[in-house]
Amino acid sequence: MKHRHNNWFWGVFFVLAAVFVVASQVTSFTQIGFWSILAAVLLAAVFIQSLIHLNYFGVFLSLALGYVIFQIPLRLFFISPWLLILAAVLLSIGFYSLFHRRPKYAGCRRRDNDNYRTVEEIDDNNPYVKVTFGSSSKYLHGDSLKTGQFYCSFGALEVYFDQVHLDPDGAEIFIDCSFGAVTLFVPKTWRVVDRLHSNLGSVKDESSRSAAADGAPVLTLTGNISLGAVELQYV
Repeated sequence: MKHRHNNWFWGVFFVLAAVFVVASQVTSFTQIGFWSILAAVLLAAVFIQSLIHLNYFGVFLSLALGYVIFQIPLRLFFISPWLLILAAVLLSIGFYSLFHRRPKYAGCRRRDNDNYRTVEEIDDNNPYVKVTFGSSSKYLHGDSLKTGQFYCSFGALEVYFDQVHLDPDGAEIFIDCSFGAVTLFVPKTWRVVDRLHSNLGSVKDESSRSAAADGAPVLTLTGNISLGAVELQYV
């Protein structure tokens, strides 16, 4: 099935490439230039692939960048590129929040593709995760979690900590979230120390619980959020 989807994707991609090559000879397109036309073809490929996998960041960002390329030769209404990118990011986060479904908590936890969301189990006391232009759920396992690095850009990342034990001295998790959304599922008995730096981003803590007991495991969050969001949920 995956092979069939790839064939379909590349078939449509090369058809669009041919259309753009011919269109490049039209008078209104001569102002674009070869490299811009090539970029437009690549954006079309990203758009199609993202649409197939419901990757909203890829869909809206490719549309925004395509608008930037064609707004002058097609005499479209001028919009600042930065505003278009910001709008694409906000739309993507909104669509992920409205339409994506989280993997079932009691279901099978393995590397799979559930509703186009990558699901993976990680058995490591120092996990490293990077998500770009995608949507992924990570289930952590470990007997003494010490550190973790989580990078998310133009995508959505969920990290489940309920099956991991922290190091007696606690654990420090570094998060770099730019143009994306990160959700952390943390045991209610843990104490979370927020040391994240936010630049046009946000940290949302939905905890309504009382303060953690003395001696509770400590999870320290560090890192940067730029035009993104980090959310804490307690399980």
